[in-house]
Amino acid sequence: MPLVSVVIPAYNSARTLEDCVRSVCAQTAADWEIVIVDDGSADGTAALSRGFGREDARIRLISQGNAGTAAARARGVKESRGRWIAFLDADDRWLPEKLEAQLSLAGRTGAELLYTAAACIDPAGNETGRIFSAPPAIDFDRLLRGNAIVCSSVLIKREWAERFPMEHAELHEDYLCWLRVLRAGCLARGVTAPLTQYRISPSSKSGNKLRSAAMTWRTLRTAGVPFARRCGCFLSYAAHGIRRYH
Repeated sequence: MPLVSVVIPAYNSARTLEDCVRSVCAQTAADWEIVIVDDGSADGTAALSRGFGREDARIRLISQGNAGTAAARARGVKESRGRWIAFLDADDRWLPEKLEAQLSLAGRTGAELLYTAAACIDPAGNETGRIFSAPPAIDFDRLLRGNAIVCSSVLIKREWAERFPMEHAELHEDYLCWLRVLRAGCLARGVTAPLTQYRISPSSKSGNKLRSAAMTWRTLRTAGVPFARRCGCFLSYAAHGIRRYH
């Protein structure tokens, strides 16, 4: 049983997947496995993933028909074996000390959901200079004011990932998951250093700001936030987004 299972959902990700996987292989904490979930790709994603598996037995490929990122992450958790689950999108990557820093923080604090700040990179993989900061601690009430947790930075205890699987791909499924986990009492702590590199893509869910805002509203509604409080949360979300992207 590995200590950490790294779940990588991949859809037509051949261009960036190698960069992503190599960043896990370079981790200073080496007790991990990678579960790549090929979500019905039509490019060379599956072949590339099988090649990684031949190089390193800790890397496994799971193939499924196209069902969306939420379903791919949930499948990856189900197929994984680690005591901790790390999420990493196929176009993002980590700095080498990322997992070690989070496991150390978990040991010091007892946190069961860890995240890091993230440095933004452009489609070519170059740093843009923009940083998504990470608060050292976050709870349900704070998270309602805006999603400060980058999914590709998350390390979470297996029990929480199984209890609250990713779902509702038409929403911000990661934000919904974190809200549910924190409301249930999970302790969350952050590494304030940008040990995750997040690729900015205009075609992503967050790339279209109006679409992202509508999805955030529906995510808060699905999370059971009452209407009046939802309105206040949405205003905070808008202010958070302005600070984050500008």
